[in-house]
Amino acid sequence: MGKTIREGLGAAIRPAAALAIASLLCVPAAHAAKPAPRPAAQGTFTDNLTSYDTSRWAKADGWTNGSPFDNAWLADHVTFHDGMMDLRLDNHAALGEPYSSGELRTTGFYGYGCYEAKFRPVAVPGVVTSLFTFAGPYDNGGNGKHNEIDLEFVGSNTNFVQFNFWTNDDAYAANNAYLMNLGFDASQSTHRYGFKWTSTGIDWYLDGNRVYQAKDSALNPTPKAADSLQKIMMNLWPVDATASLWAGTFVYPGQPLHALYDWVRYTAGEACEFGPEPTQPPPGDPSIIHVSGLSISINARSTQAIVRATVVDGLGRAVAGATVTGAWSGAITTGDTSRTTDNNGVATFYSSQSRATGNVEFCVTGVAGGGLYYDASANLQSCTSITK
Repeated sequence: MGKTIREGLGAAIRPAAALAIASLLCVPAAHAAKPAPRPAAQGTFTDNLTSYDTSRWAKADGWTNGSPFDNAWLADHVTFHDGMMDLRLDNHAALGEPYSSGELRTTGFYGYGCYEAKFRPVAVPGVVTSLFTFAGPYDNGGNGKHNEIDLEFVGSNTNFVQFNFWTNDDAYAANNAYLMNLGFDASQSTHRYGFKWTSTGIDWYLDGNRVYQAKDSALNPTPKAADSLQKIMMNLWPVDATASLWAGTFVYPGQPLHALYDWVRYTAGEACEFGPEPTQPPPGDPSIIHVSGLSISINARSTQAIVRATVVDGLGRAVAGATVTGAWSGAITTGDTSRTTDNNGVATFYSSQSRATGNVEFCVTGVAGGGLYYDASANLQSCTSITK
């Protein structure tokens, strides 16, 4: 990391690349010679982050990244309450590190499209708050090389946000960091931050408006979905002394720090748009159930679509034992039409096997269970689709 960090905040900055190290350390080195087959691309979703959806997400747990990170990742530092996800950083010493903090990452991989989250970063020197995508040797989205798109805040000055990317860059040799003045202090309230990834480049967005663009070129190519799909990640972490010129010197303030995330969504395809903010479900009524999210993917053989529907009550709690019904359309019109939610509130539907190509859509037609009232108007999503 050396040179670019020593040059300070205004220089091209590499510490975001270290975000990927967690993926490298959580898998035994012996597996490096056995790259996984290319995963299937996941489809459009919106998650209001009112509860932990294990069909889509995993909490980083039980490993460290090494310098410039000064923390261990622990699952209990990712919590959901008051309609938000809370990433906590505190002075709980673990795994040889003086601090612990939280990270949420998708279990699946995503391609071209619009990535967006509404969140509030931490404004303490030496702390990094992020939304980014990543693939590499162990979070292998295709070619096993390092591909990453970043949006991150450093706590020494949350009036600025940093954008960055790496393309097939295992040596972290790229110099693509851009620091943008927001004109406000992002730590004071939640705002929408995101980026649009296409075959021709990357556009970064603030509150639904494009604010910066990196165009693909032969001399400096942007990541390609044909090379590698990427996971979606959000994390909070303290830097060590090697990154203090970039993010500031971290001194624990005596109480836990919290980065709050209101929602996150992905809209698949190069023609995606940053639409209006998603509607939050009505809070506080445990007698109402609704669909809090739909995810769709294609199996490795590209013959079958898989949909996971998450059902929660008005308090955001997972509802087990609910019967979810739905209908298929498009390139595949048959498959499961009724499934029951598991202990995590997830009902999993499988389409029929087909080699037909085109758009596959699944729509929820009803939810029933436990004597609760199904409020279809509160659904965060009722339909989802993917191109096969």
